[in-house]
Amino acid sequence: MWNLVQKWFQGDSEEGQIWRIDQCFACHEPIREGVIFPEDQASFCVRCFYSTPCFCCGLPCGKLHRRLSDDRILCQHCYSSALLTPRQLAPMYEATLKCFRRKLKMSLKDQPRLKVVDSRFMKKNFNCSPYTWGLYVHDGSEETIYVISGIAADKSLTTLAHELTHFWQRRHCPKKQSLEMSEGFAEWVAFQVAKQHHLRRAMLSLRRNEAEPYRTGLKKFLEIESQEGVRGTVKYATTHQTL
Repeated sequence: MWNLVQKWFQGDSEEGQIWRIDQCFACHEPIREGVIFPEDQASFCVRCFYSTPCFCCGLPCGKLHRRLSDDRILCQHCYSSALLTPRQLAPMYEATLKCFRRKLKMSLKDQPRLKVVDSRFMKKNFNCSPYTWGLYVHDGSEETIYVISGIAADKSLTTLAHELTHFWQRRHCPKKQSLEMSEGFAEWVAFQVAKQHHLRRAMLSLRRNEAEPYRTGLKKFLEIESQEGVRGTVKYATTHQTL
């Protein structure tokens, strides 16, 4: 039966690498009995399937996980590209700004400060939940985007795009927009940035988010995009207060 399932799902991934359904995604050992995650292009042996889930991607970590200083646990795949220093954020910032300007036609004359912090800082200073990936803060004349450390590169990129959208919204959108409107558009922009860079898992993660109003907001903005296109969607966000 396992050989039959392997025949169905084995194939080339979007990154051009072979998805080894017969090899555990966590421990890399051969699988005789396991669990398949088709959308994630990952398979796990039974032992790894019941291990601690990764803080970043939510998939089982297995025995090859890494523990950060604030006790968050990452799988080896997320840790291999994890954002750990402010310097690593610079190329992501440039990539996001490029997508804003060229694909979305969303200009930014000025830029916020960027800071990479851990979950303890976010909890202590802003009382954020452990699963807050980023935060845009406007405090008087100071505007800062915080991105949490230890999340994979694709998650860091979409988090930065989401928070940078809030910075952009303050300059271009109605002041009294609903949360569904503001958060939904920020999720949609993050989705566009992920799409621009062919980050399939990041797009999948955004679609899977069940938290409100992010889920409903993204769904509605994707519907608007299907009717109005990218430029029309951006225009909608700058002229409406609610979805």
